[in-house]
Amino acid sequence: MGGGILRLIATAIDRRGPPRSPGRGRPPTDTVLALTTSRPFLREGTPRRGLTATEAQASGSTLRRCLGRWCQTGLLARGHSDLILDSCSVLAERGGDLTRPNPTDRAKRGTKHHVAVDGDGVPVACVATAANVNDTLVFALLFLVAFAAVARVRTVFADKGCDAERHRNPRRSFGAKPCIHKRGRPRGSGLGKRRWPVERSLAWVLEKKRLALRHDRLGFTVQ
Repeated sequence: MGGGILRLIATAIDRRGPPRSPGRGRPPTDTVLALTTSRPFLREGTPRRGLTATEAQASGSTLRRCLGRWCQTGLLARGHSDLILDSCSVLAERGGDLTRPNPTDRAKRGTKHHVAVDGDGVPVACVATAANVNDTLVFALLFLVAFAAVARVRTVFADKGCDAERHRNPRRSFGAKPCIHKRGRPRGSGLGKRRWPVERSLAWVLEKKRLALRHDRLGFTVQ
């Protein structure tokens, strides 16, 4: 990712987040340095304690503080978009928060990433749960989290893992049309032509070693 894009993202984060007072001591680390540090942390899987502060990147402890602060900050502008939901499970090598036996991976301890993206595949919400949590239990929460970022949702797409009538009526009350593949129906519903952006985004998530194989024990770091 180019430096210009990182600076643009850093500007958006700084403007949406609460103002930081310099106070005494060392000045706060530039957000763009924390974003630069996130690349070796996420993609190469470098341990947080192995990240040292240089002129080009922040330290691992600074990145951890930034992740905690960003987790509580809404960063996306409100818009009018489709919403596509799906999930993927990853192995939790060291256990920790949000881990349970994964029923699809020989009961190994795992975590599930539930993701909502817009029609272009840009993530607008995510919820981390234990691997044995069914998608139907998280569907309503994930929709509400996404609705806070994208206030005007036109259509909601999901596979049959989210099929439940209780999910359809509330979505209509928000002015969104639910397109959820019903259980027992044969393949070929046509939803794949609209749901592929979330599949691509999940593939990009699993390209990151830190996300594809969970090492962190703290739930807020995973989120």
